[in-house]
Amino acid sequence: MDLTVFKVLAEALGIGLLVGAERYRDREEGEKKTAGVRTFAIFALLGAVCGLLDQPVYTLVTFAALAGLVLLGYQRNPADSIGFTTEFAALLVFWIGYLLHIHEAAAIALGIVLTIFLASKQALHEFVRDQISMTEFYATLKFLAVVLVIYPVLPDRDLGPFGFFNPREIWGLVILVSSISYLGYFLTRWLGAKRGLRVGAIMGGLVSTTATTMSLAERAKSTPEAGRLLGTVAVMANSVQGPRLLVLVWVVSRVLGYSLALPLAGMGLAGLLGSWLLSRKTDPDPNVEFTFENPYSLTPALKFGAFLVAVLFLVSAAGAWFGQTGIFVAAAIAGLGSASAAALSVAGLVSADQLSLAPAGLAVLLAIGVNSLTKWVLSLMAGTREMALWLGAGLLSMLAAGVLLFLFSGELPI
Repeated sequence: MDLTVFKVLAEALGIGLLVGAERYRDREEGEKKTAGVRTFAIFALLGAVCGLLDQPVYTLVTFAALAGLVLLGYQRNPADSIGFTTEFAALLVFWIGYLLHIHEAAAIALGIVLTIFLASKQALHEFVRDQISMTEFYATLKFLAVVLVIYPVLPDRDLGPFGFFNPREIWGLVILVSSISYLGYFLTRWLGAKRGLRVGAIMGGLVSTTATTMSLAERAKSTPEAGRLLGTVAVMANSVQGPRLLVLVWVVSRVLGYSLALPLAGMGLAGLLGSWLLSRKTDPDPNVEFTFENPYSLTPALKFGAFLVAVLFLVSAAGAWFGQTGIFVAAAIAGLGSASAAALSVAGLVSADQLSLAPAGLAVLLAIGVNSLTKWVLSLMAGTREMALWLGAGLLSMLAAGVLLFLFSGELPI
């Protein structure tokens, strides 16, 4: 006796009852609606029967009849109808039941996700209404629109001198960098003010280590007695840079990612632990507000994309004309503006088999070093000497840890 039929029907009944129970619980007291536990169970069972019979015409006729009944019920009694959300959920339950015999795991997962989504109505409404500002919402919509429209139509081939420029790959990297910054932006806004200075600095480091460092330096200028604390917290913010770059490098070149995993993760861990221990022995936290431009607006993304293209050309041309020495110089120059762009360009050369691991890793570390020096100089100009002293000591310790771990891993040529 084949038990498959009974299994499919039982699963369909379970999914229908689950979704129907959620819809029933969502009713207001005294509210009359036409769809409940039994209705959803019947829809799911009908879908399962259609799937088991495997007759396309019968399936389409059955679904059309169900859709017609749902629409007729809405038109006849719009005030007491099951509502558009419930109507579409009922129709989706039919297809979930239909899929059970050919894609069992996916259909069950879809049924559970549907139930969770329906049950999250209040939380979703509160999130959209209270947690997201209109500026952030519209900026996100604009960026997503540009991504969905532009990315698919960009040519996926190497262009320009040295074949350095692949439009689709460049835009994909811009999306990746912006997404990490976007996550850090909201984590900073949701957690920073509630969790204190240290967590705010770490989350801010995901958005921009330079912007976070400058915020702390400006606060040190107005609160000189907190120079040591703000300097060590700035190191904490910059400790995010290593793991952040590791993610970016890993996406472009897993081989280089493996090579740099220990140095970059070690830099982050050294900076995080050292600055955390030192900052806990200082005075209470001063009030520091981290303000960042929404990283999912279009202008910052386009600026980074243009800068990345320039860095890719610089690194490719320097490598072709001057060999590895030229790549080191180009990476250092790029590090003045963005260590991320430098790391991505070097990883691209490794992925294209135009650069070996040892000089590539050294170029990434060099870019990080130059970028760190730039931030230290800016902090000295905007902050205090004490703050810059602690920041410089922390950044130097992190770089030393990265170089030593790179040497320990056997990648650094000496």
